[in-house]
Amino acid sequence: MADIETVYRSLILCINERRWDDLPSYMHYNFIKNGQDYSPESYAAEMRSAGRVELTIDALTVDRESQRYLAATVLARAKSATNAEENDEGAELPGRPVSFMEQHINWFTEGKLSKTWVLSDRDEVRRQFSVDPEAGTGTYTPDLIGEDLQQKQPPAPGASSSSSSSSSSASASSEAKVLRRLLSSRELEDTYRAYIGCINAQSMETELHRFCHAQVVHNAQALTADGYRLLIREAFAAIPDIVFALHTVVADGEAQRVAARIEFAGTPRGPSTLAGVRPPRDGSRVVVHFAEHVTYSFVDGRIARVWSIVDWPSYRAQLLSE
Repeated sequence: MADIETVYRSLILCINERRWDDLPSYMHYNFIKNGQDYSPESYAAEMRSAGRVELTIDALTVDRESQRYLAATVLARAKSATNAEENDEGAELPGRPVSFMEQHINWFTEGKLSKTWVLSDRDEVRRQFSVDPEAGTGTYTPDLIGEDLQQKQPPAPGASSSSSSSSSSASASSEAKVLRRLLSSRELEDTYRAYIGCINAQSMETELHRFCHAQVVHNAQALTADGYRLLIREAFAAIPDIVFALHTVVADGEAQRVAARIEFAGTPRGPSTLAGVRPPRDGSRVVVHFAEHVTYSFVDGRIARVWSIVDWPSYRAQLLSE
């Protein structure tokens, strides 16, 4: 039986090469995507009709021991099959190429893909469709994880910004790697679950430093520990009873990464704006449900970088429909 990373890469290659007859061979006969049941053949037919899509794997976070879970960050470039499509508000959109990030949380059964949850950065898609391509304002620079692209990323917390000879840099880099604390997959998962427990208990003021560096880079934005804590606090300001429920956690000791699907539930109240909308002002109570796919890079046993996609369009739709 092929390992799940090989299976997943082969599946993505099938999609890119539009080999729809081969695609089902990598899928379990009972396949579920975002809660909807498919046969492998019906899923291949849907992908065929979706239009031209190119998926570039950025990074994989793999449960290498159980060979059951794999998370992927994927750069997607797509163009609708028709000349026009509709956005979430029903407005017609031009069928031009658009690029955006996705995070996939995948389950495997008997070495084949059996379940996948996909979150796309739909706000970025909407932004690109809203600009005039000839104006040059639609440029998109993805925030990537892949190690061959690390030179494009801000330095990890504690990294020196001073220049030196290449030999000195290599020596310092080697020394840093030797001194780094590496966590096993089990330790990564336990640490991450404790981190989410700290958030749900709202003990971040006293506990967050145990899990995060003094600087955390969140979606390419460098934040101090207080800035990162305040970013998380924004959710509680708008949804005081929000719960961060872990649906799936994938820990990869080899990559020193954790990826997760978090499902949120709560009742928006109060004056705070979240994702561009305010809770109802007429006193009505709306229980919202939405999700986040998120990948964390750990350095010396603590969170250093975060790549997050939140399903804000679903959150806004639930409030604005009331």
